[in-house]
Amino acid sequence: MYWALCTYHNAMAEKLFITGSAGCIGHYLLDRFVDNPAYELHLLLREKSRLKFDAKLFSNIIIHRCDMSDIETLADVLSEMDYVVHIATSWGDSEQVWISNVDKTLALFALCTRAKRIVYFSTASILGPGNLPIAAAGEFGSGYVRSKYKAYSLLPESPAYERIVTVFPTMVFGGDKTHPYSHISEGVVPNIRYLKWLRFFDVDVSFHFMHAVDLATMVEAMLFKPLDKKAYVLGHPVVTAREVFRTLGQVFGVSIPFHIRITSQFVFMLCKFFRIKLGTWEKYLIENPHFEYDVVRPEDFGYVSALPTLKTLLVDIKEQAGA
Repeated sequence: MYWALCTYHNAMAEKLFITGSAGCIGHYLLDRFVDNPAYELHLLLREKSRLKFDAKLFSNIIIHRCDMSDIETLADVLSEMDYVVHIATSWGDSEQVWISNVDKTLALFALCTRAKRIVYFSTASILGPGNLPIAAAGEFGSGYVRSKYKAYSLLPESPAYERIVTVFPTMVFGGDKTHPYSHISEGVVPNIRYLKWLRFFDVDVSFHFMHAVDLATMVEAMLFKPLDKKAYVLGHPVVTAREVFRTLGQVFGVSIPFHIRITSQFVFMLCKFFRIKLGTWEKYLIENPHFEYDVVRPEDFGYVSALPTLKTLLVDIKEQAGA
């Protein structure tokens, strides 16, 4: 069962349906549309209170009090949507994760019979070299990772397949007083105080990143720009752990007189010494620490990134931490 809070009645507006609008990326995405009367925004929400703003202040927002487990109850609504952005996901390793991330996700797409384009959020964790899915993710990834791998592998069977564009976020940062923190920023901001110890370590890791404000820009591009692919990995140029700690030192004003190299072999040795049991997926990630892909960013679609470099990102984190 669900109920909708309907306040908008512009017959000329294009209808945009968004799942996951209560999350970090969802809030930044709403920033791009709430003041635009050309769009009627339909938000899938379990609890309206999860929004960090008063939806009643925006006449073009329609809230559908529902979750992915009951997505079929919105069949009539979804059949009228012009555009769809599916950000919502379930974490963990329960049966509900599989139902939501696979079965109900495919059901959602099948109900979008009119949508011109559907932007689907997967995860770069299921990809390897060449931006191709890796068997390891589907075989022994976490429940979340395996469910995302399965859903992506089943997309060609969807009647909406030709209209679906899959995006694979890399490391997502973001959040402030008016936007929920991403899972990564939620862990980073409160632990900045440990920088005085972390600055001495050099971990054999490389990765891409993007702030949610730039991810929102990318979603807009994926919805309305001409595209030559059906899947994109979203991220700024790759950075290494050494670059991260060096830039942290610059931003927070701490010196780094030396580095202690932490290799994969050393991590395994520590786990063995402290009797830490690692699963197959954890071992795979430690043995393959370079998460590098062919990425796109706002500049590739004619936009300008708000936080394009590691330094601008860390300055933003510093400001949010009040450091």
